Amino acid sequence: MNLRHLEMFYAVMLFGSLTEAASSLCISQPAASKLLKHAEQRLGFALFKRIKGKLQPTKEAYILYEEIKPIYEKINELNKLTHNLAKNTQGKITLGCLPSLGLSLIPKLTAQFFKKYPNVFVSIGTDHTQALEQKLLQREIDIAVTFQPYTQHGIIATPILEIPLVYIDSQSVVSAQDIHSIDENRWIQPDADSLMRIVKQYRTFNSSMMSVQTYYMASELVRQGLGCSITDVYTAAYSLPKEMIHELKPRMYATIYILRNANVSTTKATEDFIELIKSEIGLITPSIN
Repeated sequence: MNLRHLEMFYAVMLFGSLTEAASSLCISQPAASKLLKHAEQRLGFALFKRIKGKLQPTKEAYILYEEIKPIYEKINELNKLTHNLAKNTQGKITLGCLPSLGLSLIPKLTAQFFKKYPNVFVSIGTDHTQALEQKLLQREIDIAVTFQPYTQHGIIATPILEIPLVYIDSQSVVSAQDIHSIDENRWIQPDADSLMRIVKQYRTFNSSMMSVQTYYMASELVRQGLGCSITDVYTAAYSLPKEMIHELKPRMYATIYILRNANVSTTKATEDFIELIKSEIGLITPSIN
């Protein structure tokens, strides 16, 4: 099979119809039928059975499709990459961050950046760490700000600041909360593992009253008086009054990292944003009580 045969076969498997496959390749149905027949002749076995006017893939076709599918998935990724490269400009920054950092930290830093560089266009999106690293590798974003990166191959992770994790509870706490004394019957478990990986070094919670997807949701539930949890100081300060935010015993810290693609040179606008983050982040990080 040559590349044109593969393209035709993949399109038929994808759309399930010779007519739609031909349309996707911008050729006529007779031409598509001829191309498919030629592919089968070259292979020496049938790829499809014609049943009541419809194409039914053979067992051999399904085996071949599983081998070909990753190739076309990679081609789709490359198309996405070239599209993003074409859109990139020197006066534009595309930034990704964790949802918890997108509540207050990144908006505050962006506001500071715009005071200095009002003509730079900034695009901000949120996602979890592994997805952010993948977006960096595909050049969908220029930089990412996150906790505890997975550091996939091709990612440069620069630590910029350690921040405290805090215990959050609507019930009164006299002093620092011992992590081993937290009541599992009131525990709200965040499913996002960027901070829970740190917490698990000190304690594993075997049960909880509920689980939530984000730290912000856990904080909001605490504000409603439904339980207790652990979160980062930014989410806590944004969501809760000071009397619901408490120190942890032992003290725990998360490191904030700036991530970038090791194979991409950063623009001046991106470098300026990185420098601003490094210089300003400590000044706008809230203290506990």
